[in-house]
Amino acid sequence: MLWLASADTEGLLQLLLAVVLGAIACIGLGAAALVVRAILPGAAASADASLLRLSTWRLFLSGILPLVGAALLARGVDLVGNDVVSGIYLLIVVLPLTLAWIAGLLAGLPYLGSKALRHGSEASPLARAALGGLVAGLAMVSWVLPPLGLVLTLLLTGWFLGIGLGALIHRRPRTEEQV
Repeated sequence: MLWLASADTEGLLQLLLAVVLGAIACIGLGAAALVVRAILPGAAASADASLLRLSTWRLFLSGILPLVGAALLARGVDLVGNDVVSGIYLLIVVLPLTLAWIAGLLAGLPYLGSKALRHGSEASPLARAALGGLVAGLAMVSWVLPPLGLVLTLLLTGWFLGIGLGALIHRRPRTEEQV
């Protein structure tokens, strides 16, 4: 029982608390994506169509290239050091990419959750979305190995962004019945 009183135990308990809170946050992200899917069914349908229509490599490339471009542009904005330029960058580049990333989460998280479940098992949309959030969060554990964590985060973020950009760019025109 003496080992329970050591300082290492406090560190382990803090690590365990961080893991539990991180898992809850990832499940919450999946649930939040489901709520947004219910509120914005048109955006969710466009994201689902983008995920099914575009190939995986096209989703990766169409998401990673804007991320790399935004990162390079952010470095240039940082070198300029002007608050007005930083504000314009946030408004014109970061905000649209963030919105597209969120649109990609609408389709990507339930898709990841359904792939994690066994084939043939019927799961509720909440279970699929929450499990997808947990799977994406567990993928971030790879940050323990910095090169792998960076590559996996870039691929996962690029995939979500590619889904969202595909949904925004390839929107179907409205028919007269929908207007």
